[in-house]
Amino acid sequence: MHIPDATLNAGGGDYDVRRVVHDSRRARHGDLFVAVRGLRTDGHDYVAFLARQGIAVAVERTVPVPAEVPVLRLPDTRTGLAELAAVLHGRPARRLLMAGVTGTAGKTTTTHMTAHILTAAGAPAGYLSTVAHGTGSRIMDNRSGQTTMAASDNQEWLARMVARRMRAAVIETSSHALEQGRVAACDFDVAAYTNIGTDHLDYHGTWENYLLAKARLMELTARAAGKGVPKTAVLNRDDPSWEALSAHCLTERRLTYGIEHPADVRATDVSAGRSDVRFVLRTFAGSAPVRLKLPALFNVRNALCAATSCLALGVPVEAVAEALAGFDGVRGRLQRIDHGQPFDVYIDFAHSSLRLQSVLGELRNSTPGRLIAVFGTTGRADHDPAGMGRAAAHHADFFIITSDDPAGKDPGDLAEQVESGVKGRRRGTDYEVILDRRTAIWRAVEMARPGDVVILAGKGPERTMLLAEGPVPWDEHAEVETALRELGRAGGHETRGGHVRCPVELRTWAG
Repeated sequence: MHIPDATLNAGGGDYDVRRVVHDSRRARHGDLFVAVRGLRTDGHDYVAFLARQGIAVAVERTVPVPAEVPVLRLPDTRTGLAELAAVLHGRPARRLLMAGVTGTAGKTTTTHMTAHILTAAGAPAGYLSTVAHGTGSRIMDNRSGQTTMAASDNQEWLARMVARRMRAAVIETSSHALEQGRVAACDFDVAAYTNIGTDHLDYHGTWENYLLAKARLMELTARAAGKGVPKTAVLNRDDPSWEALSAHCLTERRLTYGIEHPADVRATDVSAGRSDVRFVLRTFAGSAPVRLKLPALFNVRNALCAATSCLALGVPVEAVAEALAGFDGVRGRLQRIDHGQPFDVYIDFAHSSLRLQSVLGELRNSTPGRLIAVFGTTGRADHDPAGMGRAAAHHADFFIITSDDPAGKDPGDLAEQVESGVKGRRRGTDYEVILDRRTAIWRAVEMARPGDVVILAGKGPERTMLLAEGPVPWDEHAEVETALRELGRAGGHETRGGHVRCPVELRTWAG
């Protein structure tokens, strides 16, 4: 390993490093604790305590430790954490074809889709996403609470992929992860971009800073170790960010994809149905028809991004098209729930105004009956509650404002913020406010008629609801399944002549 300007005080002799960790609570004898500066805490504050227990440490600044304890001085412990973990695991990214997927929306679906195509084409691929971590047949829910894990965890998972004889890996990469060095030492071969919106401006400050953070994925790719394939940036030609990202492109090759604009990879002859989309995939390597078993035009763009990434890694266009036809989607990402009910139900992770606007707009175009939306707001600064209300008022025939991870905030206040964006729609006639999310789901399922579409937005694949007293178990799929069954709407059966009430007490999620 070579880290510029790194210095080592070996202390009392050899120290065999078993693990590289950055969480002081996990540090044990035989570990190397890397002191990373976080947003709320600084790992350097725990160095003296751990060193007194004989645990080796890596630091950016001088911290008094016993003379016999090994100390590694690094210019940047965030990058150093990734490099040290990579070396400990034998630099697994250099033994895998690596694709990083970033953007504002569509990252998760594109990550899973890319890994699926590579695997179907004979290059078994693992993946690390917001929803799950996959290494072949072994899939584990991502319970870290982060889109992209810490650098040491990423390297550990990549090592597992190598051990399980994966040939490729796809990592969903957030702007926070790029700015905080969590995907350093991942030696990417492809940097893929879905789109650049306006998320996380509470963290980045401006859209320009947000874009620069995203552009770092191309920089990492351009500097990564070579593996016999051209380092490639994959850009969305239809997205307004295309020109700005192109200006920052340092990779040896740039490939574009799109629907409206000329691009290296395009979808033409697009025909959208209620549950699928058909199109012709036209590429620099040939053309092939595709039937995608997912609704919505944005999933066509996700498919184009995944297809272009795989073409960059050498997958033939025919194999790409065949694999796309076999992709069943991602849990909680515009996931269709089918228990034989006479209307469509979808679960989606849309939890900001832009994402809600997008998913409702797509469903509006393919809904023969009424579009019924159930959603809330977390109150995050960049989620624009009033904008969510405007999106629902514009696209939905009927909507229910409910709760979505209110945490320490009052659900009623959050609902009022959403309601402030509802203009020209009447409460009680065009929409309702039901703060208990379970009751809101029951209400939507109960009122739906044949041909209607119910969209449950916000929770998606999440396994908890964040309340004032802390997280509690929550499974949106299980909730809607229970409602369909108990209300007699599943299996084509209808409850007539009676009114079934949700067997839960109407309460706020504030507890």
